[in-house]
Amino acid sequence: MTFRLGLLNPNTTLEHTESMAALALSVLPEGTDVVALTAERGPETIESEVDHSVAGAEIAALVRTHPDLDAYLVACFDDPGLEAARELTAAPVVGIGESAYRAASLVAARFAVITTLARGVPALEDAVASHGLASRCVGVLPLAISVAEHERAADAIVSVGRRAVAERGAEALVLACGPMGTTARALQEEVGVPVVEGVAFGALTAWSLWRSGLGTSKAGAYGYPEPIPYAGMPDFGRTGVA
Repeated sequence: MTFRLGLLNPNTTLEHTESMAALALSVLPEGTDVVALTAERGPETIESEVDHSVAGAEIAALVRTHPDLDAYLVACFDDPGLEAARELTAAPVVGIGESAYRAASLVAARFAVITTLARGVPALEDAVASHGLASRCVGVLPLAISVAEHERAADAIVSVGRRAVAERGAEALVLACGPMGTTARALQEEVGVPVVEGVAFGALTAWSLWRSGLGTSKAGAYGYPEPIPYAGMPDFGRTGVA
C-alpha cells in the first residue's frame, strides 16, 4: 500500500517546497508518494508573528482541501497551524520544528538552535520550553540572514555552530529553517557534531505513525471543529471538508 505524505509549505516560495519535498522523499521508503503543497497566498518567507499567523491559516486551508492523504508534515520550523491541522484530520500531523527538537534530544544532552533573524529568538525560546527542553538548550543563536538568503548561510552556520560547541557546550545543532535542511549532512562534517533538521526526521515520524496504525485522536482536544458557520469563506465543518 502506497503511503501518501502531504508536505505542507505555508510560504509561497515554490523552490522551498520542492527542495524540502526532495529531502523528505530521499529518506522515505521506496514507493512513497510525497504530495508537495505550497500556500496559494501569504508571505514568500516566514519571519515575523504576522507571517506566522497568516501561514497558520494557510496550513488549515491546505489540509481542508486535501483531506485524503495518509499523513501531513507542516514544513515550516515555527509549526504554524499545527494544532489546527490536527483538529481537521484523523491522519497523523507532524511539524518539522517539534521533530527537530525531539531528534536533537535523542542524540545529545545539550543542543543549540541556529535561526535566521534575531527577532525570532524569543519565539524559539518559548517553543523549546513548550517541549520541555529548556534545560537542554544552551542557546538560540541568530545568523542575521533571512530565510530568503538561506543559500548563503552555510559558512555562517559553521562559524556560529563551532562557537556554540566550543563556548556553550552544545553537543548538537538544530537548524531552525526548513530550506536549510538540505545542507545538514554536509555541515555535520564541518562542525563535528550532529546537525539536526526537521524535514527528514519529520517525514519519517509521520510515516512511522502511519505504519504503526496511529492517527490523530478525535477525542477531546483534537476533535473535529464545531460546525460553526463562517462568514465570507467556506466553513471547516465537522470533518474538515468544505
